[in-house]
Amino acid sequence: MTHTTEMNNMAEDRNNLCKTLYLIKKETDKRNKEKRKKGADRKNLTYMSIFALPSHIKILFGPFMKTPLYTEIGILRGHTYAVMCLTLHKNKLYSGSCDNTIRIWAEGTNTETHEEIGILGGHTDVVRCLTIHENKLYSGSADGTIRIWAEGTNTETHEEIATLRGHTDTVWCLALHENKLYSGSCDNTIRIWAEGTNTETHEEIAILRGHTDVVRCLTLHENKLYSGSYDNTIRIWAEGTNTETYEEIATLRGHTYAVSYLTIHENKLYSGSCDKTIRIWNTETHEEIAILRHTSYVWCLTLHENKLYSGSTDKTIRIWNTETHEEIAILRGHTDVVRCLTLHENKLYSGSYDNTIRIWKV
Repeated sequence: MTHTTEMNNMAEDRNNLCKTLYLIKKETDKRNKEKRKKGADRKNLTYMSIFALPSHIKILFGPFMKTPLYTEIGILRGHTYAVMCLTLHKNKLYSGSCDNTIRIWAEGTNTETHEEIGILGGHTDVVRCLTIHENKLYSGSADGTIRIWAEGTNTETHEEIATLRGHTDTVWCLALHENKLYSGSCDNTIRIWAEGTNTETHEEIAILRGHTDVVRCLTLHENKLYSGSYDNTIRIWAEGTNTETYEEIATLRGHTYAVSYLTIHENKLYSGSCDKTIRIWNTETHEEIAILRHTSYVWCLTLHENKLYSGSTDKTIRIWNTETHEEIAILRGHTDVVRCLTLHENKLYSGSYDNTIRIWKV
């Protein structure tokens, strides 16, 4: 991990503050000594010991000593090509890349740092998507497969336990719900997989057809499946009479270019698109509530404490108030497309085409 110029400047400012406080105390001690020689009593002396104690400094200057919100606090380097996807589980960060690998990162001695502890190789093309459930990691790839990994005897490693084949093109997105795995692909289909008699395997139980182009993103909410596509639509699917099937119940139209990401919070559906917008929809009425605008393609979204975070081809991460829909801040640091986002314990992780993962305080 490397520190940013901003972080280094803040550290220098804090160091200078401590030096200044120490010099003030040293000077007042000198003056008090001279006053005592002249017979001054205690009430005429100046006491600055409070500035010499770290606990007192924290009370008086706490906000100054803290890292400001939205500061970049670290950069993880290791991938040799674009970082395409991120997921978190048990204080471990998993990243998939165009270098065909999945890398595993764990917190170091400093909670603001992460150390690379493992590399999973197996896919023969770009790792496009990751999701994790009950100590099993699922990865989708441009090689057309979904691979399932389980923690080995060493918790820092994962072993490949199964490969799911069925899609005839790139697997773009994955979602999990009640022991079912949903996958979207460049073959324009959504496939549903359920655990077989062996819990290490999944069997394909259904194929959903309706989109006329790449199925780019998936999310689930209240037993409904939402899918976004390069056909510019969002389709909503509900369980049929047979719980192994889903029926298309609605199509949301509004985006004028590919729908790249979907997420749901408090009965609002947020959709990011290559038309440079984020659209907000009511999940009950399916009405469009608001439109938020970037200056280029929106590739990824995540939510935390009534704030929406969006990553874009414009190299920025924008933060929005989910109640007022106002833009709160813009995070700059990546030198290429911001491709993926994830959050954990007030830290935002962003993956980019610049091959790095950046960590931000939020």
